[in-house]
Amino acid sequence: MPAALSALLAALVLQGSAPLRKSDLVRLLSSAGMSTVELAELVRRNCLTFQPTDRDRNDFRQLGAEASLFAAVDDCARRHAPRRTSPKPPAAPPPPPAPPPQAVMQVRRILVKVSAERSGFVSGGGQRGGAGSQLPRALVFEARDSAGAVLSGQAVTFTGINATIQPAVAPTDAAGQVHVGVTLGQRVGSATVIAAMGVVEKQVAFNVVAGPAAQLVVSCGASSVSGHFAIRPDSSVALRVSAQDAFANPAPLLGLRAAVADARIFRVLGVVQDSAAGTVTLKPDQAGTTSLAVIANGMRQYLTVTVPPKAAPGAVDCR
Repeated sequence: MPAALSALLAALVLQGSAPLRKSDLVRLLSSAGMSTVELAELVRRNCLTFQPTDRDRNDFRQLGAEASLFAAVDDCARRHAPRRTSPKPPAAPPPPPAPPPQAVMQVRRILVKVSAERSGFVSGGGQRGGAGSQLPRALVFEARDSAGAVLSGQAVTFTGINATIQPAVAPTDAAGQVHVGVTLGQRVGSATVIAAMGVVEKQVAFNVVAGPAAQLVVSCGASSVSGHFAIRPDSSVALRVSAQDAFANPAPLLGLRAAVADARIFRVLGVVQDSAAGTVTLKPDQAGTTSLAVIANGMRQYLTVTVPPKAAPGAVDCR
């Protein structure tokens, strides 16, 4: 577990009363520092600084949240729901104003606080990239106070859902900004980055698409085939071909072709493809064994195919 996360877990357990932010809950779910029962009890005792939306609940579920955690969240929501009170009687008229005191010069200390309305991501959000890739442009968060002045030297913590941020914690510079790099996760769809500064949290989304094709998948019927397999000798056999990236996400299929080493045993009757997948149809001619090369996306997959002298029982095309 990273040092920053270990410190956060220790602080939450020791304080025992600080409500959890969304980024805190994401980091706790992503780590192995607390059991599901302990995390649910922490949420039930401390509650949250926010009311989770349906999208938040789906993100927590993908990070491993169980029913006990959602029950603790709902229990906190019920306990903190506003109670209905009976109408109060009219207030008594105010007393007459007191005579103005003598003028006294006072010096007040002004506390500078980050503004939720004036702070947020100013650059780098909404980018699109392949799964597992680093985004080309840095993500920039800017912190300002309620008067609009930049806040420098203030720590900002970043948490990723289906994304990794580097660095995860960094101070704002003289312009009140933090620049971080984002590496997208392995899951196609969306990625989210949450920036937390004090009680202020902001989030931004990215679009994750499949990376470059890294492997070809050949299927016969409902099963994938590789290495050596046999086909029926008494009918044409259709092999389905698709491409996947390095994380098994579907990738576009390009330039599908097929070649047979010995065309006397079976022939390639036809090749059909679209961007999602393709089909290679084989026509057996005589019993024997030879190799088949499936070619697409600049890759080749070699298969050894046997045509038996007699079809096996059943209607299975490949065995």
